[in-house]
Amino acid sequence: MTPSTTQSPAPTRPSGAAEAIDAAPILARVAQYWRVQGLSDDALIASLSDDCLQQARRLVGRASAEQLLRRSLEEAQRRFDHALANAMGLPPSNDPHPLAAARAALMLTPGFSADCLFAHDEATRQLKDRLQACLPRNTPPESPIDMKPALLRFWLFQSTAR
Repeated sequence: MTPSTTQSPAPTRPSGAAEAIDAAPILARVAQYWRVQGLSDDALIASLSDDCLQQARRLVGRASAEQLLRRSLEEAQRRFDHALANAMGLPPSNDPHPLAAARAALMLTPGFSADCLFAHDEATRQLKDRLQACLPRNTPPESPIDMKPALLRFWLFQSTAR
Protein backbone atom coordinates (compact mmCIF):
# COMPACT_ATOMS: atom_id res chain seq x y z
CA MET A 1 0.00 0.00 0.00
CA THR A 2 1.22 3.42 -0.79
CA PRO A 3 0.47 6.28 1.50
CA SER A 4 -2.15 8.57 0.04
CA THR A 5 -1.28 12.19 -0.32
CA THR A 6 -3.71 14.62 1.11
CA GLN A 7 -4.12 18.10 -0.14
CA SER A 8 -4.86 20.81 2.32
CA PRO A 9 -8.24 22.38 1.68
CA ALA A 10 -8.41 25.91 0.32
CA PRO A 11 -8.60 28.51 3.05
CA THR A 12 -12.17 29.38 3.87
CA ARG A 13 -13.74 32.07 5.90
CA PRO A 14 -15.24 31.00 9.15
CA SER A 15 -18.99 30.79 8.84
CA GLY A 16 -20.76 33.91 10.05
CA ALA A 17 -17.77 36.17 9.56
CA ALA A 18 -18.47 39.08 7.28
CA GLU A 19 -15.90 40.76 5.16
CA ALA A 20 -14.85 43.95 6.89
CA ILE A 21 -15.83 46.99 4.86
CA ASP A 22 -13.64 50.05 5.17
CA ALA A 23 -15.95 52.76 6.46
CA ALA A 24 -13.61 55.69 5.83
CA PRO A 25 -14.46 56.16 2.11
CA ILE A 26 -18.17 55.81 2.84
CA LEU A 27 -18.02 58.35 5.66
CA ALA A 28 -16.07 60.71 3.39
CA ARG A 29 -18.71 60.48 0.63
CA VAL A 30 -21.59 61.01 3.08
CA ALA A 31 -19.74 63.98 4.61
CA GLN A 32 -19.27 65.38 1.11
CA TYR A 33 -23.04 65.03 0.54
CA TRP A 34 -23.72 67.01 3.75
CA ARG A 35 -21.35 69.77 2.62
CA VAL A 36 -23.06 69.98 -0.77
CA GLN A 37 -26.37 70.40 1.06
CA GLY A 38 -24.94 73.46 2.81
CA LEU A 39 -23.74 72.14 6.18
CA SER A 40 -20.44 73.56 7.42
CA ASP A 41 -20.01 72.42 11.05
CA ASP A 42 -17.46 69.58 10.95
CA ALA A 43 -18.60 68.03 14.25
CA LEU A 44 -22.22 67.99 13.09
CA ILE A 45 -21.24 66.53 9.72
CA ALA A 46 -19.16 63.79 11.36
CA SER A 47 -21.96 62.91 13.76
CA LEU A 48 -24.65 62.83 11.06
CA SER A 49 -22.43 60.83 8.70
CA ASP A 50 -21.71 58.24 11.38
CA ASP A 51 -25.42 57.98 12.25
CA CYS A 52 -26.29 57.45 8.58
CA LEU A 53 -23.64 54.74 8.23
CA GLN A 54 -24.87 52.92 11.34
CA GLN A 55 -28.48 53.04 10.11
CA ALA A 56 -27.38 51.76 6.69
CA ARG A 57 -25.54 48.86 8.35
CA ARG A 58 -28.72 47.94 10.23
CA LEU A 59 -30.72 48.02 7.00
CA VAL A 60 -28.43 46.01 4.75
CA GLY A 61 -26.68 43.64 7.16
CA ARG A 62 -23.83 42.00 5.29
CA ALA A 63 -23.45 43.87 2.06
CA SER A 64 -20.94 45.20 -0.37
CA ALA A 65 -19.36 48.60 0.05
CA GLU A 66 -21.45 49.92 -2.85
CA GLN A 67 -24.72 48.89 -1.20
CA LEU A 68 -23.62 50.35 2.11
CA LEU A 69 -22.66 53.63 0.43
CA ARG A 70 -25.99 53.81 -1.42
CA ARG A 71 -28.00 53.16 1.75
CA SER A 72 -25.89 55.67 3.71
CA LEU A 73 -26.54 58.38 1.13
CA GLU A 74 -30.25 57.53 1.04
CA GLU A 75 -30.36 57.85 4.82
CA ALA A 76 -28.55 61.21 4.65
CA GLN A 77 -31.06 62.47 2.08
CA ARG A 78 -33.97 61.23 4.20
CA ARG A 79 -32.61 62.98 7.31
CA PHE A 80 -31.98 66.22 5.43
CA ASP A 81 -35.47 66.19 3.91
CA HIS A 82 -37.04 65.42 7.28
CA ALA A 83 -35.15 68.27 9.00
CA LEU A 84 -36.05 70.70 6.19
CA ALA A 85 -39.72 69.69 6.25
CA ASN A 86 -39.85 70.18 10.03
CA ALA A 87 -38.20 73.58 9.80
CA MET A 88 -40.54 74.71 7.02
CA GLY A 89 -43.62 73.32 8.73
CA LEU A 90 -44.46 71.06 5.80
CA PRO A 91 -46.86 68.24 6.59
CA PRO A 92 -45.89 64.66 5.72
CA SER A 93 -46.94 64.07 2.13
CA ASN A 94 -46.26 61.90 -0.88
CA ASP A 95 -46.01 65.06 -3.00
CA PRO A 96 -42.28 65.84 -3.41
CA HIS A 97 -42.83 69.29 -4.97
CA PRO A 98 -43.10 71.44 -1.80
CA LEU A 99 -40.01 69.85 -0.32
CA ALA A 100 -38.09 70.22 -3.59
CA ALA A 101 -39.08 73.89 -3.71
CA ALA A 102 -37.88 74.39 -0.12
CA ARG A 103 -34.60 72.64 -0.93
CA ALA A 104 -34.08 74.87 -3.98
CA ALA A 105 -34.86 77.99 -1.96
CA LEU A 106 -32.39 76.92 0.72
CA MET A 107 -29.64 76.32 -1.82
CA LEU A 108 -30.33 79.59 -3.63
CA THR A 109 -30.16 81.69 -0.48
CA PRO A 110 -26.68 83.27 -0.41
CA GLY A 111 -24.66 83.13 2.79
CA PHE A 112 -26.98 80.69 4.50
CA SER A 113 -25.76 77.62 6.36
CA ALA A 114 -27.98 74.56 6.59
CA ASP A 115 -26.51 73.78 10.02
CA CYS A 116 -29.49 75.53 11.61
CA LEU A 117 -31.78 72.74 10.35
CA PHE A 118 -30.29 70.47 12.98
CA ALA A 119 -29.77 73.08 15.72
CA HIS A 120 -33.45 73.39 16.71
CA ASP A 121 -33.01 76.95 17.95
CA GLU A 122 -34.27 80.39 16.98
CA ALA A 123 -32.48 80.29 13.61
CA THR A 124 -34.43 77.15 12.72
CA ARG A 125 -37.69 78.90 13.55
CA GLN A 126 -36.72 81.92 11.42
CA LEU A 127 -35.83 79.74 8.44
CA LYS A 128 -39.38 79.53 7.14
CA ASP A 129 -39.77 83.33 7.08
CA ARG A 130 -36.40 83.75 5.39
CA LEU A 131 -37.02 81.21 2.68
CA GLN A 132 -40.65 82.10 2.02
CA ALA A 133 -39.63 84.91 -0.33
CA CYS A 134 -37.37 82.55 -2.29
CA LEU A 135 -39.93 79.79 -2.77
CA PRO A 136 -41.00 79.48 -6.39
CA ARG A 137 -44.55 80.43 -7.24
CA ASN A 138 -46.25 78.30 -9.83
CA THR A 139 -48.96 80.81 -10.76
CA PRO A 140 -49.05 84.59 -10.97
CA PRO A 141 -51.20 86.34 -8.40
CA GLU A 142 -54.80 86.79 -9.41
CA SER A 143 -55.85 90.17 -10.73
CA PRO A 144 -59.39 91.12 -11.74
CA ILE A 145 -59.82 91.96 -15.40
CA ASP A 146 -62.86 93.53 -17.03
CA MET A 147 -64.02 91.30 -19.80
CA LYS A 148 -66.59 92.35 -22.37
CA PRO A 149 -69.08 89.69 -23.38
CA ALA A 150 -68.34 88.44 -26.87
CA LEU A 151 -70.73 86.70 -29.21
CA LEU A 152 -69.45 83.31 -30.29
CA ARG A 153 -69.41 82.83 -34.04
CA PHE A 154 -68.96 79.36 -35.33
CA TRP A 155 -67.35 80.05 -38.70
CA LEU A 156 -66.85 76.36 -39.36
CA PHE A 157 -70.58 75.78 -39.70
CA GLN A 158 -71.35 78.86 -41.89
CA SER A 159 -71.13 76.95 -45.15
CA THR A 160 -73.74 74.37 -44.06
CA ALA A 161 -76.32 76.93 -42.81
CA ARG A 162 -77.77 77.70 -46.29
